[in-house]
Amino acid sequence: MMNEVNHVPDFIKRLIKGKLCFALFLLLSFNGLSVEAATKDEALKAVENFLKAQKNCNVDIMVDNSEYFLKIENLKEMYTELCHKSPLKQAKITKFSLINEETALVSIQATYKEMINIRTTPVIKKDGKWKIVIGVPPAGVKNTNVTKRTAKEAEIAQLFKDYTDSIKARDMEKMKSFIKILPDSPDEKIEEHLQALSEQPIPEIITYGINYISESLAIVQVEIKFPKHTYAQNLSVTNENGQWKMIYGHLLTNSFIPNTGKSIDIK
Repeated sequence: MMNEVNHVPDFIKRLIKGKLCFALFLLLSFNGLSVEAATKDEALKAVENFLKAQKNCNVDIMVDNSEYFLKIENLKEMYTELCHKSPLKQAKITKFSLINEETALVSIQATYKEMINIRTTPVIKKDGKWKIVIGVPPAGVKNTNVTKRTAKEAEIAQLFKDYTDSIKARDMEKMKSFIKILPDSPDEKIEEHLQALSEQPIPEIITYGINYISESLAIVQVEIKFPKHTYAQNLSVTNENGQWKMIYGHLLTNSFIPNTGKSIDIK
């Protein structure tokens, strides 16, 4: 009997080994997806907690689940004033993108008595707790008082220079190496976008304020100049394996429109 076991044909051994490896691969993949789903749920819960607390004017929970873009000492007082002057009537989360285990982006449509706010803002994990970033300025606001950059800021500024150079070189693969593509971004749309960039006049990208939100996320004020027009944007960049990349597929925004209560529905 022992001899029969020891003389199992090699192809049978390889087959068994292959099945074991495949089973292990499935197990690791499932575990990875489970961890990612749990992380996403945890980050999303922080956003929900903040919005529910804002609706109920529970300032303590608002503070606990948020990080203000600019460092301010009287955050609790500011939230209290905001709740009383502009109470939140309704809020919808329209998109949520998990960037990595410490960073996400969320899009929210918030309805107040006299205005509607549409914004995309970061969600970060700080000191072990997820927090939504509040107070990111709208596009067009830029810090023109740019002094000598730190080494980290210089790295991020260099990212935009290298990205522009790759556009000039019409190097699609190089262009892709400078962007973080989200899983739900269609490949064909990315190819179309980059191809269009490489075919139009090459823009000049000027970086202004660089605000670090966490170790792996920063928001950069940029001015993009074309021969006949210029526009400003806030762009989010993430650090992936020591390299800064622009996040593609979920742009930052912060816009307000009036809400008169007499909207006209188009059917």
